[in-house]
Amino acid sequence: MDAGYLNEISDTGSSEEVSVAYYRTAAARARRLQAEATTPRLKQYLRELVARCEQLAGEIVSASEKY
Repeated sequence: MDAGYLNEISDTGSSEEVSVAYYRTAAARARRLQAEATTPRLKQYLRELVARCEQLAGEIVSASEKY
């Protein structure tokens, strides 16, 4: 873990918030790529990736709400 990562956590809040932001950013990036994808298989893969990233972000939010 480098100092930049630690600074990012301290600047933005808890590590859960950083993780949620990471997964939501990854989902947004995959959506942009999906819009430009030309093959059905790649589009399907990116749809699955978006769903998984959103699921992981949701799980982190749910877990943090329990505390």
